Amino acid sequence: MSFGWKAPLIYMLLYMLAPFVFFPASVLSLTAGITYGLWPGMLFIWVGAVGAASTGYLIGSFLGTKIASLRHFEITDRLQKQVATQGFLFVLTLRLIPLMGFGLLSYLSGWLDIRFRTYITATMIGILPGTFAYVTVGASLDSGNPWLIAAAVSFAACFFGIMYKYRDKVRTWIGFEDKE
Repeated sequence: MSFGWKAPLIYMLLYMLAPFVFFPASVLSLTAGITYGLWPGMLFIWVGAVGAASTGYLIGSFLGTKIASLRHFEITDRLQKQVATQGFLFVLTLRLIPLMGFGLLSYLSGWLDIRFRTYITATMIGILPGTFAYVTVGASLDSGNPWLIAAAVSFAACFFGIMYKYRDKVRTWIGFEDKE
């Protein structure tokens, strides 16, 4: 905060770099809630995450052309078929129920040639619930209000519980494991 008006810009830049240095975005998201509150914090996280997702996609797209021989693995062929018909749903589902890290999905989406507009739209929508959960917990911790903290933690627990409940179904739908 001592950087004044530059602080949000620095924060968003750090958020954009987090997936590339393997720093947990959850820590940055909680920090945004504590530092900026619910609304500005949500906006700053969202902008930073969309920037990180865009950069990761471009890197994945570039590397995908360089490592095209890897596309002949069975899992890659299954994923190619999946995203060819349902790219938006693929990205949206994995943003809502993350079976892999944020950065890895960005790289994979570029590598699998999901249209950028499809990918970024699904990402922009798919990150909203998680972003809201983290920033709400952070903002409630800053408030010190025990009722607000309990409500925020309850919301986050419900959200993460739903993610946990559906992870196996999503894993099967995407083709990460054989259907039984």
